[in-house]
Amino acid sequence: MNRKIFAILALTLVCAGLGLAQAKHPSELKYPALKYDPPDPKAFKVVYAGGLRAYVQEDKSLPLFNITALVNCGDLYVPKDKTGLGTVLGDQLIKGGTAAKDGSAIEERIDFLGGTLSFMVGERTSTLSLSVLSKDLDEGLATFFDVLRNPAFREEPLKLAKARFVEQLRQANDQPSQVLNREYERLLYGDNAVTWQPTKAVYEGLTAADLKAFHAKYFSPKNVILAVSGDFSKAALKAKIEKLAAGWQGGAASFPALPKSFPSPEPGVYFVQKAINQGYISLGHLGFEDTNPDYFAVQVMNFILGGGSFTSRITTKVRSDEGLSYNQGSRFNFRWGLPGTFAGYVQTKSATVGYAISLILAEFDRIRRQPVTDAEMETAVNYYLESFADNFQSPQTTMMNFANLEMTGKPADYYKTYLAKIKAVTKARVQEVATKYIQPQKMAIMIVGDWEPCNKGGDKWPGPLDRLGKVHRVSLTDPMTGQEIK
Repeated sequence: MNRKIFAILALTLVCAGLGLAQAKHPSELKYPALKYDPPDPKAFKVVYAGGLRAYVQEDKSLPLFNITALVNCGDLYVPKDKTGLGTVLGDQLIKGGTAAKDGSAIEERIDFLGGTLSFMVGERTSTLSLSVLSKDLDEGLATFFDVLRNPAFREEPLKLAKARFVEQLRQANDQPSQVLNREYERLLYGDNAVTWQPTKAVYEGLTAADLKAFHAKYFSPKNVILAVSGDFSKAALKAKIEKLAAGWQGGAASFPALPKSFPSPEPGVYFVQKAINQGYISLGHLGFEDTNPDYFAVQVMNFILGGGSFTSRITTKVRSDEGLSYNQGSRFNFRWGLPGTFAGYVQTKSATVGYAISLILAEFDRIRRQPVTDAEMETAVNYYLESFADNFQSPQTTMMNFANLEMTGKPADYYKTYLAKIKAVTKARVQEVATKYIQPQKMAIMIVGDWEPCNKGGDKWPGPLDRLGKVHRVSLTDPMTGQEIK
């Protein structure tokens, strides 16, 4: 009993010390300022024989070994007549086996070891990742390099994969959110590798030779950066990796030029008909690249506008005050080497589509014309300062972030200077970048929904939708053929 009383008293004193006992509202809670100095990438960089680069951290806290290969290779490097090759490559690098083992044998062995082996293809970066117990480091590492260097793309699993992806094409127009994202990007980027879509004929025409040629072009030691962490000795690991990478041929890869000119869609409403009881909406225009010096101020601005979950203006107005939606906000998306997109977004019932759009447009206008409040600034800046350490939650996450910095050409002191750049954002800078990067004169409003009820509107905002601008009816394409559906 005495121990319980002592524990309760101790907890009370701790809470009182932190200011928790007196708090009547979460905003009154006070915590000591979080201080965190990020590690220096240079301390972890290793260059192995053959020019293979890596970021390596020993971590004895768990008996694990983790390794990821970042390859400068992705969907944007695939020729238009081979669109979909990246999807098939992502599925077949492991499942297609190697010269020594078929894919199922590789997967079953990794499962038996209690590990994981996965491969993903992104727009410009592909990742092969392995995690095994440190006692299985030798076998896991050998399998990892075998898959990375010697994929066989065997015919039978390739045939099954192509059939599966063709079946997925049949459902490509079923999900409104997928249709919205696809058509919004097609409107903003036009005929661009970002928007190219595979068809049944393209999938069926892809061959193992296509995959091997693509692999040979981009999977070379100078086009790969490793991120490694776990329970091992750096010196011993160096010897193992250099042995497994010995004889790996290939110099610096050449990459297709990424187009930098994009269409200027006429501002207004772009409507895709689907017989559903909600409207799925994105409204905005092209954004900018994350190497832009305004990036940090825009992050803070967008947190206040619609990126900050329940504290943001759009969520407060559209969801909390008006009860129109469970999914709303604003976002700046970024992609390596190309401008990203800016969009306000919302899903709401058909009768309130116009009203929800009008509320978001009003918030766009307000943040451009009026300074944000001190409280909004404090919440937004503190969010980025307090969550900064999340970038370094685990040694493998840290090594991955450093490898990504180098892959995308960002400076090595990116994280070292991050907090100072966030702290330097002022209310005036927020208004300045809002005015610069939210452009009403370019606003394209993409809606996927049922035309009649959406156009009719409701009590608070009766239609028609052309009150928001000229209406363009957008026809969907048949994903199987790539031809417009009549």
